[in-house]
This record gives sequence, structure tokens and C-alpha cells, in this order.
Amino acid sequence: MDYLAKNLLFFFLIAQLFLGSFSVSGQTYPCYLYGSITTVDGDVYKGAIRWNDEEVFLSDMFNAEKEENPYLKYLPEFKEKVNYERNYKKRSWDRFEVTINDERRSRTSIYDRKFQCRFGDIKSISVTGSESVSLELKGGKYINLSGGSNDVGTKVWIIDQELGLLKIDWERIDIVSFETPVTDSVETFGEPIYGKLITTKGEFTGFIQWDHDERLAGDKLDGRSRDGDLSIPFDKIKTIEKTENGSRITLHSERQFELTGKNDVNKYNRGIIVSIPNVGRIDFPWSQFLSLEVLSYSKINSDCLSEFRVSERLFGTLVTKRGKSYKGVIVYDLDEAMDSEILNGLNDKLEFSVPFRNIRSIKPMAYNYCLVELKNGMKLYLGDKTDVSNKNAGVIVFVKDNEYQNFKWEDIERIDFM
Repeated sequence: MDYLAKNLLFFFLIAQLFLGSFSVSGQTYPCYLYGSITTVDGDVYKGAIRWNDEEVFLSDMFNAEKEENPYLKYLPEFKEKVNYERNYKKRSWDRFEVTINDERRSRTSIYDRKFQCRFGDIKSISVTGSESVSLELKGGKYINLSGGSNDVGTKVWIIDQELGLLKIDWERIDIVSFETPVTDSVETFGEPIYGKLITTKGEFTGFIQWDHDERLAGDKLDGRSRDGDLSIPFDKIKTIEKTENGSRITLHSERQFELTGKNDVNKYNRGIIVSIPNVGRIDFPWSQFLSLEVLSYSKINSDCLSEFRVSERLFGTLVTKRGKSYKGVIVYDLDEAMDSEILNGLNDKLEFSVPFRNIRSIKPMAYNYCLVELKNGMKLYLGDKTDVSNKNAGVIVFVKDNEYQNFKWEDIERIDFM
């Protein structure tokens, strides 16, 4: 979105104001996944949790697809189709059921949506099938999900307080329950990578996910030096600087290595993600990466656990281009209904994932982008994705329990969230 690039300067100036005050001070990062896993035979294991060899912190994302969209029934154009489905005779033979399901999916696929939220907003995940779960948000709302990513149907790791590390197969899991540990003396999978990322778009400080993979200080950066292959733990690294064909690695000891040949250190890197408290995640492509300075930290000044409170319904005021206001419970993009769900958008090649909880207002600016203002004052111009463009399926405002209004993207002046 080259037409948005001129707006980035303002964003970066605002970002530096807020990110400059983000500092750390202590010894242990408290926002790791912790809880219990109950198996199908009733065995219970308790300790730090990791989703296979990937997600391990509260700020990491859980991804899947919603099995159904309960808000389709509020669309006038769907009422006739729903009535048709109710009167359609259900066959008991598998070959007929597949045909019916395929036909139903073809009619609703344009309204199908992926589900995203941070692990810190989840109370429990119950396994309901080989590729399905019932996810419970903090606050008690359940959402049925299936497939959509490798987060469903995978192994779940846990460091049991007595037994040590177990890697439990998906089909053995009944429920994974998340909670806050009551003591600091818990064995964890490790500390996060924290640092200052310098890009062609500015400087960003936060928690790092390197190559969409490495996120722990003990994880290793792989590359080929002139003398052979190297795997360097991130906690040994001081800086990573992009070079013409690879990266220059400087250790805390000031030793330097030029590395090439692996996707950790060259153009085949899948991207560097920065997670910023009270903002969200920004995914930078390798083409915009310049350098990373790995910073020491201990404990965040503001308690990171406060970010992950009870999930609530989206509530606010929608103002139309005709100047009329409608206040009530909001369903955004005919899909997102909770403040723990995620708004996705692009600015140039930067991909933003922002919890609705952090958003103050959304103002459509054109057919394919909008202005998103966060509650901390930061302003983002985002576009191209379904949430922030004319691909948006529409917004429903429930002004009363049984009274609602539908709005198309092109009719909306702005939405103010409360």
C-alpha cells in the first residue's frame, strides 16, 4: 500500500513516544503459559505449557477457524437460505451428507472467518476431535473451532512439577486449563527474546519472534560461517545486522561472525515479529529489516498480566456517513464480537495484529484502508485485509436485546469503542 507510506512517519513519531517509556527491570518474565493438562483417562499434569515447539507466552496467538457463524441469521439476504436449509431433507448416508455440507459451505464461505486470540485471553481448550476444540475465553464464553492452523491437532508440552517434560499427543488430551502460577519457583521453558528492531520504517522495541520461530533466549540462530555451520543461542548475541548476502552477528564478547546459507540469516527469513504490550504484534518482512539489538531485561514495570483480563463483548457507537449514531453491542466484520479477538491489517508490507481491546476507534478512509486509533493514542493506517477494507462483511449494532441494525462498510463514518 504505497499510498499509505507517507502516513507512517507520524505513526513512528507517536510510537517512539510510547515505546520509549517501555522498559524492564527484574529477573523473571512472568507471562509464560502455565496450567494443567487432563488426559482422556483422567491423569492430570501441572506446570509450564508450550504448544508443541512454538507458542509459550501469553502474548502468543492461538489460530483456528470458527465452525459456524451465528451472526449470519441477522442478514436479510440469508433468511431465505436458512429456511431452505431447515426444510432440506437430511440424508443418513455419508455420500449424501458430504454433498449437502459442500453445498452449504459454498453458500456461506464468503462469511467464514478465522479465529485469533492471544493465549493469555484463554481460560481452557477442550479437545473435541482430531481437528476440533471448544475454546473457553476468560469470562466463560465458549467458541467451537476446527482446523485452520497447526495449533489444532498438535502435541502439547508441559513441564510437570514432579515428572519434568512431557510431550502429550493430541488424542490423549481431554482439556488444557490455563491459570496464573502462585509461586515464582516454577521451571519454565525459558525467557523471551527482547530487543530493539531497527527497520526501514523506524525503531521498535518489544518481544521478538525471529523467523516466525525462535522466541526464547535459549533458541539458536543458525547459519554458515567461513569455517563451518554455527548455531548460536540468542542469549549470547548482542546484535544482528543484515549484510548483502546474510547477517553479521556480534556476541556480547564482541566476537563477530558473518553468517550465510540459512533462512535465519538471509532473504529467506520468514519475518521478524515484535510484540508490544498494549499495542499488538507487528510482522516485518526481511526486506525491511536492518538490525536487531538484543537487550537485557527482567520484569516489565507495568504488570503484563493486566493485559489479559476477562473477555467482554464489543460495545460502542457507530456513526454513519449521514450523521446518525447507533450505540450498543457491536459485531465487527460480521464475525468479531469479543474484545479479545484480533483486528488484522497491512501498512505497506507491515502486518499488524491488534486486539480489539486496545482500539479506541476505526474510521474507514477509502474502499481499501482505514484509520485505527489505539487507546494509548497511537494512530495506524491499515488496509488490504478483510477487517480494514471494503472486503469487510459489515457491522451489526444491537441497540437493544431484540433490536439491531446492519451497516455496510461504505456507509460507516467511524466506530468508537468503549
